[in-house]
Amino acid sequence: MIAELEQKAGFFADLEKSTGTFVNFEKPEVLAVLAVAILYLLLITGVWITYRVRIRSVMAKIRMHNRLKARKKMLRQDSALERHLRSVLSAAQNKPMEPKAYLVMSIIIFACILTAGLRSASPISAFLMALLLTLMPYLMLRVKVETMRRKSSYEGEKLISEVLCQYRICEYNVYKTMEQVILISEGTKITGKLMFKLLLELRNTGDPQIIKDATERFAYGINTNWSRMLANSIRVAAESGMNVSLALEDILIQLREARQLFEERKRLNAESVRMVVFLAPVMYLGTILMSVKYLGIPVSKLIRNQLYTEQGFLLILVIIFLFLINLALIEIINNQRFDY
Repeated sequence: MIAELEQKAGFFADLEKSTGTFVNFEKPEVLAVLAVAILYLLLITGVWITYRVRIRSVMAKIRMHNRLKARKKMLRQDSALERHLRSVLSAAQNKPMEPKAYLVMSIIIFACILTAGLRSASPISAFLMALLLTLMPYLMLRVKVETMRRKSSYEGEKLISEVLCQYRICEYNVYKTMEQVILISEGTKITGKLMFKLLLELRNTGDPQIIKDATERFAYGINTNWSRMLANSIRVAAESGMNVSLALEDILIQLREARQLFEERKRLNAESVRMVVFLAPVMYLGTILMSVKYLGIPVSKLIRNQLYTEQGFLLILVIIFLFLINLALIEIINNQRFDY
């Protein structure tokens, strides 16, 4: 008995040296904790042995419930606002945010700005400031989307030509076609990114509704007639495997005709630009010179009549306003998206 106690004492001494800790089993608290832990372990083991079948059944029901909940969430139709936000975010961001997360973030921003504004401004002013600042991220996203649409529309002819060529090489396999277009195509920087997102979405699903939504988001990113026709062709090919080479040829032919009309319109608009930007100011200055030289009106009187009388000031405002409208119209016409 004494030898056995000495052996145990030597074991705990070695344990203390190796771990740097001191275990004192002489204290009743340590023994009580160990006893309670052993009892709980035995209790849990006994419960598991006795009710393991029922516990596994409950766990399986919980997993099935979570699976059904996720499936229900997947099949739930988005509202019109969520669909719009999803399209805008998908087109403007490389890793798009979920519409619900964007709405929650916007509500938080609105609440914070409104709370801060109520301390130093009237309720109406605080509400307007909060609303404007909350809408600014959306407006920036829309500006980015519109700029991207205009630039990507000019890549249409190059993109359709490459898609048609690769579609024939890949033996009318739309997935391989999109892969090759993304890998080797040049001059399609924006449309290539949109097609890459579309390919990722098509690879992960076979649901016709999800395929339709993905192709609609692709067309939304460009927002032209040719992009909608291309998206519809990709959707048909992905769903049924139908040969859509004739549809792609038709799109390419119409784009080449649109290219000719675009060049002609650009040439005609160049004359309008020169007339508005150069001819209109020169004609105004010419009327002033003619009034001074041939009508004998002093420059001081001419300036006074133009700026310090009601009729003259209204006339100069109308001239400037119409000049700016002409510039805006020319910019709108010259920066139209390439489409047919």
